[in-house]
Amino acid sequence: MARPQRIEYDGAFYHVIVRGNQRQDIFVDEQDRLEYLSRVTHYKEKNDFILYAYVLMTNHVHLLVETRKVPISKIMQLINFTYTQYFNRKYGKVGHLFQGRYKAILCDRDEYLLGLVRYIHLNPVRAKLVNSPQEYRWSSHREYLGMIKGATNPDRVLRLFSERVAQAKRLYKEFVDEATGVGRDESYYATVEQQILGDEKFADEVGQKVADTDKRRIRPSLEAVFKAVEAITKVKQEAIVSRSRKSDVVFARGLIASVSREVGYKLVDLRDILKRDLSSVSKLARISESDRGRTAVKQSIKLLDSHFQA
Repeated sequence: MARPQRIEYDGAFYHVIVRGNQRQDIFVDEQDRLEYLSRVTHYKEKNDFILYAYVLMTNHVHLLVETRKVPISKIMQLINFTYTQYFNRKYGKVGHLFQGRYKAILCDRDEYLLGLVRYIHLNPVRAKLVNSPQEYRWSSHREYLGMIKGATNPDRVLRLFSERVAQAKRLYKEFVDEATGVGRDESYYATVEQQILGDEKFADEVGQKVADTDKRRIRPSLEAVFKAVEAITKVKQEAIVSRSRKSDVVFARGLIASVSREVGYKLVDLRDILKRDLSSVSKLARISESDRGRTAVKQSIKLLDSHFQA
């Protein structure tokens, strides 16, 4: 059964859930969590999205995100792809770290913002890791209480409680504490088919926003591009993003740049993933000017169309 297409538009508000492949741990130590958060913060600044809340558990992550111009698919590709590179390199692993496709549930912000912030921050309590959410270091709850500064901007939510900072924090803490002991709320988890959390009116508004959004070409994920190029060249992803200058690796790297540009990505999208500056990425993309390169690009795109669409 085909996966439903992501619903993406400017101002979309998502509850994102990322799980380890086969529920494996995605964080082994403190440094791993810091590395993931650093990527969230880095791409938040580069892609101008709003992060309302997060929690990093051992084998999964919850993020509450509102996008601007950059779609959620690109944001999560960059965060998860670069973290997977870090994790596999550190622990000598290859292949997928995350389970299939992350879940991004489009939510009615006006209706669900406060409830989702609370629900995410209470995740460690429900998992019996701590007795109260402020004891857990790896969530944004302590940012809301002013205990630390971090990736979120709590003011957007705290102002819903009061314009006075101290009172807002007190009312927010009471709001969270009163739900301590409440179990998992299935209403916050849409099914694969049901990507929207909201009423019929909200669903109609979403449909109109999508219709009004400029029709972008539906692109395969960058992960799918790497898979296709690996299938064509037999060069592993780890080698492609390495500093190797072997001819077959350089060719595969150039093929990544050429195919990505062909299916709608900009060279700037590849800069961080290939770990090269724009000038170098541009030179790599010239591989398509050779006969061998043109043939390989066509083969890769054909393979993407038939097997690797995300």
